[in-house]
Amino acid sequence: MDRAIRIRAARPTDADRAAVARLNAAVPRDERHDIEPRSPGALGELDELLARRGHALGRHVAEVVATGEVVAYGHTFHVPWAHHPARFWCSVRCDPGHRRRGIGARLFAAMERDLERLGARELRAMARETQPEMVALAARLGFRELFRSWDFELDLAPGDAPRLGDGSPRLGEDAPRAGDGSPPPGIAIAPLSEERARRPGWLAELHALYLAVSREVPLPNHVDPELPAAAFAAYLEGWPASLPEACFIAKDGDRYVGLCILHRNEEDPACLDHLFTGVAAGCRGRGVARALKLETIAFGRRRGFARIATAVESNNPGMLALNEQLGFVRRGGLVVLERRL
Repeated sequence: MDRAIRIRAARPTDADRAAVARLNAAVPRDERHDIEPRSPGALGELDELLARRGHALGRHVAEVVATGEVVAYGHTFHVPWAHHPARFWCSVRCDPGHRRRGIGARLFAAMERDLERLGARELRAMARETQPEMVALAARLGFRELFRSWDFELDLAPGDAPRLGDGSPRLGEDAPRAGDGSPPPGIAIAPLSEERARRPGWLAELHALYLAVSREVPLPNHVDPELPAAAFAAYLEGWPASLPEACFIAKDGDRYVGLCILHRNEEDPACLDHLFTGVAAGCRGRGVARALKLETIAFGRRRGFARIATAVESNNPGMLALNEQLGFVRRGGLVVLERRL
């Protein structure tokens, strides 16, 4: 069989996007990285976002000459969540049956030509902690570690509720509110499903809080740092995994000062994905984030979920400490790497 492989520029067609999405979707869950859309539609949304923002995108595919089958891809684009005209993100994926043939190196060489043409000075990428060979390969290519994004999981088994760091019992299944983890003085917490019905202007205010806080996160849950209000509302309520009754808002009087966003895990119905915790700068250090997270834990137990999964960056010591106090267990994570060009 002819195993010759050629590298070519990807085309903005349904066929090429479907091939790239298929390669992403085939990656085992514990090997996945961020910003790897697993459907043609989601990949198209990423491409449209980059085009709308005026961000560069270079994508190449490796295909079998004899059949035209796409067996690998590599792409690079401006980092949307920390945009700088000379800062780019890159990713390479290869079908397992075609690995160790130098295809990744050829794709990377094609991307380097794009980066040189675009005047790139920084290139960022990711590797899983559980794949030290990938971290080592990145080091050989000149990458250095910037920080890590660690996965955490909390077991919600009723009989296995760990205790808070101060020795107080964790919220139980029947606790309607936060018990010993009640909000600090002057702060009230309500689920989005209640706040939406009570307050007509909720979206504009909550959207402003989300944007202000998410700009400080090095790996936000959405790649668009200026997520439009309508898209933000869909993220909260309109996606298949959205769970507005599990999104909690912290209020100081009538002002929104904190937010937690949880979704259903689309692959594990027993798991909640805790995607975002943010507190306005002027209200930090008062226990608002802790009260919000306790509400999510109580919700998960009341609804019969088995666990909550989340991720925290290694350069966020406050949230790392809070997760540890609440009993979250680290399960590995992603190494974020940078190469100076």
